Amino acid sequence: MNINFKAHILKRASAMLCSNIQQGNLLVDTKIRENGNLLEWHLSNGDMIEVYNHTDYSSGLPITPSTSISLYRDDEIIFEEIFIHEKK
Repeated sequence: MNINFKAHILKRASAMLCSNIQQGNLLVDTKIRENGNLLEWHLSNGDMIEVYNHTDYSSGLPITPSTSISLYRDDEIIFEEIFIHEKK
């Protein structure tokens, strides 16, 4: 399955993953869901990094396309960065 993320967003998420690995956490699972619009990296300390393409729909057309990078700890978001995509 392909992933559908812009390069600069994937680079930022990868930097978060590398930082966690440098702190001694291991990557224990990777999941790709929702036709490549959701990427989850599960870490050995129980944290999860999630990259998700959000699209709000109205009349079948996207209103605010965005991508978020979230870091979860104990099922709570402890960090989130949102990138709004320009409409063309």
